[in-house]
Amino acid sequence: MRLNVTTAALGLAVLGLCASQARAEFRIGLPVACTIGEDCFVQQWQDMDGGPGAADPFCGMAAYDGHDGLDIRLRSMADVARGVAVVAPAAGTVKGVRDSMPDRLLGPTQQSRDTVKGVECGNGTVIDNGDGWETQVCHLRRGSVVVKTGDRVEAGTKLGEIGASGAAEFPHVHLSVRRNGEKIDPATGHAVGSGCSTGPAFAGTLFEPGAVAALSKGATAVLGLGLAGGPVDYSRLVIEGAPPTPPAGGDASIVWAWVTNLRKGDTLAFRMTAPDGTTFFEGSSTPLERNQAVYSGFAGRKRPLAPGLWTVSVEVVRDGEAVISQRREIAVAG
Repeated sequence: MRLNVTTAALGLAVLGLCASQARAEFRIGLPVACTIGEDCFVQQWQDMDGGPGAADPFCGMAAYDGHDGLDIRLRSMADVARGVAVVAPAAGTVKGVRDSMPDRLLGPTQQSRDTVKGVECGNGTVIDNGDGWETQVCHLRRGSVVVKTGDRVEAGTKLGEIGASGAAEFPHVHLSVRRNGEKIDPATGHAVGSGCSTGPAFAGTLFEPGAVAALSKGATAVLGLGLAGGPVDYSRLVIEGAPPTPPAGGDASIVWAWVTNLRKGDTLAFRMTAPDGTTFFEGSSTPLERNQAVYSGFAGRKRPLAPGLWTVSVEVVRDGEAVISQRREIAVAG
């Protein structure tokens, strides 16, 4: 997640820019051929706070210090294997390509980060969109890039597929936008690090209306919800995806949820309805002690899982109100 993506990652030089030029007419679409909130998710935005700390373009917490792009993720490495297209956000000419780095999730140690020093972008492309504009996509799947330097592409042309190359702690594509070398936040059209906005969302945006509609769903999302017979570990979720529903029996009946971009003080409210229609479990987690970019939680009872059709739900409760929820019916085999 903590990326340091720069033009130097593909060996390209950049030039300076006055901030007032950032709003020149230029429109982009989403860099992915997937549905935001269903099979891909906004994980992080640019850090618009110019000093220590971080703020996303909307003065929220979906960013980290120094992050300079928009991250759109897949749930897990298992989803990488099915091939989710990364597409050109705008027409232009390809001016840089890399396609040789392996897909592997970065570990938490400095030694792990040192293995991708100078090539944090991983596999990706840089597109010259004209009039000083450039768009760059990073962390593409090795062997998936289908364009070469000098190719002309249109908006929506396939460039490659979402992967986990370079400095990636989860599978995603990282989109950066520049004007004459200055990093620009496409949500507001302002220079990255120039301050977040509490005004109308997407005022001055570079995104086309369809992209705005998709991105307006927000960054807090439920990646997964299900039943389990024991604790569910995040480190396995990001590799394997959701675990299969267990058969009836076992020592416990547990509902689990996997959520992005929770704030300090948020709670998860769980509910389980048994096949006979009775409430099997209902309860909430303790309030989070800090912001969490990704979080998994579970709750339930030490009773065997009964066969039949269960209903499970989770709500993210923030300041006393449910900001997002998901509900599923799950069949448990006898």
